[in-house]
Amino acid sequence: MMQKTKVVGITKSDSMTRQAQRLGLILRILQLIGLVVLAAIIIAAVAFAWVRVVLLILALALTGMAVVGSIVQFRAVQGDRRRFPPSGSLIDVGGFKLHLMAEGEANGKPTVILESGMAGLGILWHWVQTDLAQETRVITYDRAGFGWSEVSPNPRTAQDCARELHTALSNARITGPYVLAGWSYGGLVVRAFADLYPNEVAGLTLVDASHPDQWLHMPIPNSNRLLARAMRIQGELCRFAFGRVVKGAAKLVSEGLPEYQGRAVEAFCALRNCFITESQQAALWNETSRLQVNNAKPLDNLPVYVLGVSEQPLYGEELTRLQEDLVNISANSVRTIVQGATHESLVAKREYAAQVSQAIRRVLHAAQTSTMLSDEQEGDH
Repeated sequence: MMQKTKVVGITKSDSMTRQAQRLGLILRILQLIGLVVLAAIIIAAVAFAWVRVVLLILALALTGMAVVGSIVQFRAVQGDRRRFPPSGSLIDVGGFKLHLMAEGEANGKPTVILESGMAGLGILWHWVQTDLAQETRVITYDRAGFGWSEVSPNPRTAQDCARELHTALSNARITGPYVLAGWSYGGLVVRAFADLYPNEVAGLTLVDASHPDQWLHMPIPNSNRLLARAMRIQGELCRFAFGRVVKGAAKLVSEGLPEYQGRAVEAFCALRNCFITESQQAALWNETSRLQVNNAKPLDNLPVYVLGVSEQPLYGEELTRLQEDLVNISANSVRTIVQGATHESLVAKREYAAQVSQAIRRVLHAAQTSTMLSDEQEGDH
């Protein structure tokens, strides 16, 4: 009798059960992934909402500060115009006006013209002008775009500034001969003036004057361009009273002046035009003004007095070396270092300004007597 063998097999129902289990596992994994993604989306949305809230608060705060700053600047400018009315005459130079301040009488001597630095404010020469006005006529002025002067449509190059000055002097009927003193950037302007109008210039005093090539010797390439950009940014910020909060540069150049003059300098240095015009001067220094001055005609025996300072906080060695080169622009030149003075205090502080006045007197004397500056003694006049 044959024994039956029992065959155990996988039924169709078992196979379907296992497939259902695998599918369930996959669905649970997908659900888990979905939950993780959903949680991430919710967290990101919450975080983004907070970012948006923070950004919105910052935007509102900055807008509020800008509005308040604009109002403060507007009211401050109106107040400054009342407190500091023009102290000289506004002279038309062809579509815009320059502010000239004249003191003293010529008395047969050359008229002294005082040219300021990058921030071309004539009021910075207060001590020198009041000192020399006892002996001769002394002219200070605000370059176009500074102080009480209007903005010029012309490029801010050394020659353009010199031409505008000459036009203002002619229209004001202030005739030469002139002895010009240029401080800092103003040194480029007076040298351009002497080149353009040689028959009207009797002598120059370079008051810690800039060398036309100085930016080429700075360790950072294109430093004048960087300075120009920085000044333009500051100028735009002045729309919102930036210059009335940050007064570093204004304090530096005005420290030592009488209170009224010092406050006037701070007020003018808080204006957008001041920084924008400085920016334009700096931007055109290397490519235009430098070439204009370097290509000037020889000065021959024109009296040129070069004044330097002993205190140079930045790049002192290089700036001193460049300034030593300035005595070579004339065969009739001398150079003196004012001990203890800085670039700014040389004009702003009375004790140092007196030495500037004395240097200008020596140029006046050399121009009148046709003598060599090197033959004179400090106490001769």
